[in-house]
Amino acid sequence: MNNPESWPRKLVVIGGGGGVSQVLLGARTSFAMLTGVIAVTDTGRSTGTARAIAAMPAPGDLRNTLAALAHDPDSRLARLMQHRLSSSAVPALDGMAFGNLMIAALTQLTGDFGAAITTVSELLDCTAQILPISTVNTQLCAEREDGSLAEDELAVRAPNQAPIRRLYLSPADAPANPAVLEAIAEADVVAIGPGSFFTSVLATLLFNGLIAALRQTRATVVFICNSTTQPGQTDGFTVLDHVRRLVDLLGPGTLDTALISRGEQISPHVVAQYAADGLHLLRPSADELTAIGTLGVTPLVRDLAEVTEGKRTLWNKQDTIRHDPTLMGLALLQLALERVR
Repeated sequence: MNNPESWPRKLVVIGGGGGVSQVLLGARTSFAMLTGVIAVTDTGRSTGTARAIAAMPAPGDLRNTLAALAHDPDSRLARLMQHRLSSSAVPALDGMAFGNLMIAALTQLTGDFGAAITTVSELLDCTAQILPISTVNTQLCAEREDGSLAEDELAVRAPNQAPIRRLYLSPADAPANPAVLEAIAEADVVAIGPGSFFTSVLATLLFNGLIAALRQTRATVVFICNSTTQPGQTDGFTVLDHVRRLVDLLGPGTLDTALISRGEQISPHVVAQYAADGLHLLRPSADELTAIGTLGVTPLVRDLAEVTEGKRTLWNKQDTIRHDPTLMGLALLQLALERVR
């Protein structure tokens, strides 16, 4: 244990499928044990249909993460998990990711959503432990500033609505997955994010027992701030707004660090492309960083963004400026090493 380089580091990453996958892929060479904790309240088109079939939590983000972390992500099974059916004759299945149906079938077969995810992980020989934040079929709801209520995830993230005042779950006492709480208790670093701030990041923290686990863990708890705002969720937000909202939910003294991407290596042309779609690059001012420090959170500003030539075309989703996996892995490794010095 005197040599931090040989210390068995354990990393837990909490959030949605895309962001968690990027972080885990970058951390594979730096951490001995990796755990991804994935949101399960999505009600989007393909995932929503699969949820209705098996009366289960959302499989979509889990499917994405499992396929991305497969031992061979180019294997026939990994590609099959991500394959989307084309069926004009059966509109409900048009665009359905096959992996969502597979998880639904396994859930019906075993009667256990968690067991279904474990089975898929074993079949793909995943290089990380991938866990649903909960195995309870739960809806994400929100109260808006105008008093109106949104009673499923799709409505919560709807654009052109009043800002979100608070999030809550239905049922309100839905428990976190015990395996998740165990992983957090044993972790050296727990990373929250990146991902859709309300519907992936904050949504995962609402499950009963999760915040208590974060307050009690000896791990370094770090928030990986999104690179841009997101229409329908964080319009007009600054980096400080993100951190303050998270600290308000977790309570003082829980969040240790905020990893913030400068985005200086992103070309103005690409920044303008995203801004035209309502995704504005987050660049914290010196005053914001000072204010984050007064919240008891250490801001670490790095060049973490993935450099691309332009926007990507995604199925039924809005693209954003993602974090570079390698840079993220190195930043989290630094935090792990500093923890034991």
